Amino acid sequence: MKDMSYRDKMVILVISIIVILVAGFFALIKPKYDKLVTDTNTYETTKTEWDGIKQKLDAIPKLKETITGVYNDAKSDASIFVNNKAFGDEVNQNFDTRKANYIMDQYVQPALDESNLQVTALDFGTAGTVNMEYYYYAPNVVTYSLLEAADVNGNYAETLTEELLAQTTIEEKETAEMLGQNIALKVTGTKENLMTFLEAMKSADSALNVEEVKISDYQFMGGVEEGQPTVQQVVTVDEEGNEVVTEEVVQGESVGEAGLGTSEMELSITFYNAKEIDVPDLGD
Repeated sequence: MKDMSYRDKMVILVISIIVILVAGFFALIKPKYDKLVTDTNTYETTKTEWDGIKQKLDAIPKLKETITGVYNDAKSDASIFVNNKAFGDEVNQNFDTRKANYIMDQYVQPALDESNLQVTALDFGTAGTVNMEYYYYAPNVVTYSLLEAADVNGNYAETLTEELLAQTTIEEKETAEMLGQNIALKVTGTKENLMTFLEAMKSADSALNVEEVKISDYQFMGGVEEGQPTVQQVVTVDEEGNEVVTEEVVQGESVGEAGLGTSEMELSITFYNAKEIDVPDLGD
């Protein structure tokens, strides 16, 4: 070292300092830097996740409001199918068919009393699942090659799309299953009695459908007494030119006016029911 020049000593000193700095960087600074990079990446990832979570949290009040609105609308629309008046809760909760049949019988009885129909037989079907089909109008669409060729502006095709929109939309929807039970009635009464009963069923605040009405005597002639022969006066002229008035039977004996008598009838009524929608648990 003593033989080294000042210049050499300065070079060695500088090199030593550089070595010490490099060694210090790798020994102390580099790990801290790597940790900083890792922590920065973790922060960015966590911040991104938090932003997503916060966005969802901020959306919760609006989502709750939307769910509550949908629930209220659905409950209102579905209330007719929650047939507690005709079914009670016996089928949905207690599964007691006897009690359900009794409640249905009590539900129909006021309409029978009001209409004065005489019940000769009553049969309750077995409760089971039924599909609620959609009702919609299906237009009769006819297309042919010349029509399609003439529709150069697409106006006819657009019209067809609009006409078929309801049918196409509804056909893609799934039909819903619900509870259904049938009541078969054999009754005797007049046409007026029948129409009064059907009007009561139409006005009922329950989900029901009169599936079938069979009328033995569609003229409702039962129980009507025979009437007198239908007679009219006939005016003729004799050989001397004098008018001669006589009476003549023109229709024979009549059984009275149609529609005033009674007839035996068979009625088939299906009642529908669904469980009431549970109130959504929104964690309030």
